[in-house]
Amino acid sequence: MSASPTAAPRHPSTTPDVARAAWGTVCLLAPGLVERSLAGREPDVRARRVVRVLGARHLVQAAGARLLPPHLAVGGGAAVDAVHALTAAAFGLGDARRRRAALADAAVAAGWCVWGVRRYRRLP
Repeated sequence: MSASPTAAPRHPSTTPDVARAAWGTVCLLAPGLVERSLAGREPDVRARRVVRVLGARHLVQAAGARLLPPHLAVGGGAAVDAVHALTAAAFGLGDARRRRAALADAAVAAGWCVWGVRRYRRLP
């Protein structure tokens, strides 16, 4: 049985969206834990705020992935993750004190981007 041409596009697997929502929740609720894990030191107020903002972004992106059409959600999400990775890397290169955390964050964002690009290529 095939889908009708007017049927809403089917969303891909929810696993990445659940993983993103979980990561965003951890960042939002336990920014100190995330910062200690990424930076290897106790976070300051600014670092905790940044981690919380990034956590909120991940939650919004996970929700958008379920609400928006799949091509827009997955492709747009991968683009947002790519920009995040590039800006975090640039920030890390420019701030020696926060370099380790910023470059780790850039690596995480790059991973999300790669996952998104792979998902996008598998969309019907």
